[in-house]
Amino acid sequence: MAKRVDDGGGGAVGKLWRKHGGGYYALLAVGTFLYLEIRSLTSSIQNAASVTGFLVSELVTFAIESIVNTLMASLWPFMWYRWMGTEALYWVGGGYALWAFLIAVALSRREKRMRAELDL
Repeated sequence: MAKRVDDGGGGAVGKLWRKHGGGYYALLAVGTFLYLEIRSLTSSIQNAASVTGFLVSELVTFAIESIVNTLMASLWPFMWYRWMGTEALYWVGGGYALWAFLIAVALSRREKRMRAELDL
């Protein structure tokens, strides 16, 4: 039996994303992680007295902060609620509606392309 080739693009990261469900929850978790990392980096830059102080600080705390940020991002619904209160529900709901629409449009285009390729 022939093994199926995963040609969805994105290399190893894309394959991992597709295999483990790169859905809306994951998208918001990644976005939250990036937000936390940027916020952490800007805080470190603002608190550093010199470039050397910044680099030493980052070498010591970067890994620890990244692990904490990863854990916090995986619990993004709670983080968002803490930051925005009940308004987070509107952002998540509106974003999900947009996400579902964009996925539907992308799948429709893909189906049309595949039908054209198969002469259906």
